Parts: sequence; structure tokens; C-alpha cells
Amino acid sequence: MVWQAANETGSHEDHATLREQAADWVLRLEEAGPETRERLVAECEAWQATDPLRRQVLEQMQRMWSAVTPAPARRRRRAAGLGLLMLLAGVTGTQLPWNLWTADYRTAAGEIRDITLPDGSTLVLNSDSAIDIDYGDDRRRIRLERGELLVRVDEDPARRAFEVTTAHGAAVALGTRYGVRLDQAYTDITVHESRVRLLPRDAAAPGEILAGGQRARLTPGAVIRVVSARLQPPDWADRRLVFNDAPLAEVVERLGQYRQGWLLLDADLTHRHLRFTGVVPAEDSDAALSVLADALSLELRSVTPYLVWLHPSE
Repeated sequence: MVWQAANETGSHEDHATLREQAADWVLRLEEAGPETRERLVAECEAWQATDPLRRQVLEQMQRMWSAVTPAPARRRRRAAGLGLLMLLAGVTGTQLPWNLWTADYRTAAGEIRDITLPDGSTLVLNSDSAIDIDYGDDRRRIRLERGELLVRVDEDPARRAFEVTTAHGAAVALGTRYGVRLDQAYTDITVHESRVRLLPRDAAAPGEILAGGQRARLTPGAVIRVVSARLQPPDWADRRLVFNDAPLAEVVERLGQYRQGWLLLDADLTHRHLRFTGVVPAEDSDAALSVLADALSLELRSVTPYLVWLHPSE
């Protein structure tokens, strides 16, 4: 693990409580006068010192507050300010790794990362993803905690099994290249080369072997085959997103997975049946949005870096 931090009781606080406490500190420090600021700064430092996660959350709240509120307007009623910060935390909460600080590898929204594993196997970690690595004398195990990966498995002289595990079960390589995507209700597995054995978490449930070009959903109690997959690796592994006559809402939903915050469609656009064909960069969300806007004559409007709307051009 990268690191583990604990508070006074030996474990991290509830993350919702921690966000609220950090937001309250931001507002208290913003409102402090000269006679109380030094004391509050010292108290805030003491609060942060008991757990490194507190410092991380506080810094994120401060950045959000500065981004959304101009300096002359930052002093406002506490309830309104606290509500704004908690709204922003909710907007970006799916991007902030509140429960993933201890992952061996993780990516932020819009970041894609190539990783070489201890045995020479390689994987690509998609946007907003996290994994733990567990290699031992008798195993090679990747735990997908969030998001999606594409792995290419090398042969192992020690003949150790290679598997990617999630909350739903395991995908055991039989000399192969395959993709694994974690959803809330299931894990999606796509085999691009060779074969993969799928094992549901429930030991009594039957496993199943997928061959190249096959795809399935793994649940704790079953393997559910879905439509056949393409043998080519996914587009995002090449740092690009490919759309072929895709509905605008579908394009926006996917682009939203590669940027922090919310990407929204104006209500007028939902009725226009616009479609998009093109290739955009996966790691440059602003450039991707510019390509989309130019192609479909749209206008981009942003209130903060976390909130962007697409409107019809006027």
C-alpha cells in the first residue's frame, strides 16, 4: 500500500463528516478577523495533524472555494457558504478518491496510466481507476478497486496463476490479454486474446471460460454472457475516444468520465437528435469538448472548472 493514515481512534473518520468539518474550517478561516485568525490557524493545524487525510480534504475544499468564489465575494453567510462547498463536494465526489488513498496505483479523472507489473506483465489503467497489487510465491493478483483496466499477461517461470479480482469474483488469465471494468452491480470482462476463466465470488456458482472476442458480466453468483466483443483493444488504451454516429447525450456522458465535475446539456439540445462522428483525445477534456462544439455548432459555458454546459450557438 502507498500509505495508511489513522485518526485518534485508529481509522479514518466517516468521509461525509470529514468533508463537512473541512468545509466549516474553510468558512471559519475566511470569516476570521485579525484578532481571531492566528488562534484559528493554530487550531486548524492541530485538527489536521491527527490524520493526513484531513489535510488532503481541507486543501481540496480550499481549492474548490477559491475556484468558485471571487475574493471580494468570499465573505458571506456561513450557511450559504457551507452549502456551496458541500454542493461542490457532491459534484466532484465521484472524482475525489475518498476511500482509495491506500491503493497501490490510481488515476484521476482524465488520466490514463501504463503500469509494468513485477513479472513483466503490463496493464493500462483507465480514467478514475484504482488497483492494488498482490504478488507472492504462489500468486499474481490484481485487485480492481474502481474503474477499468486492460492487462497483457506474460508467462511466468514459476507458473503462478494470474487473476484480476473485484467484489464480484475473479478473472483468471489463461495466457491472454483482457479488459476488466468494475460496475456497482457487476464486473464486465472482455477477452481480446486467448482465454480467461471467470469465477463468481460465490464458490458454489459455476465458473465459465471465455475465448478471444467474447464478453461477459460477472456477478457474485453467476457469469452472464453478453454480445460478442471486438478483438481490438479499447480506444481509451490508445489515449483517444472514438465515436461513430453517436447520439450527443451518449458522447457527453462518456466525455464526462474523463473530466472532473459535471458536464451538462442544455435542455434545448436534448430534443435536436444531434449525432457525432469523430476521434477526440481522452486525456485532454477541454480539447475534446472544443472538437465536439465545433463539429455540432455548440457553445461551451462554464461557471467553474467543475461545471460546464453545452448550449446551442446563438
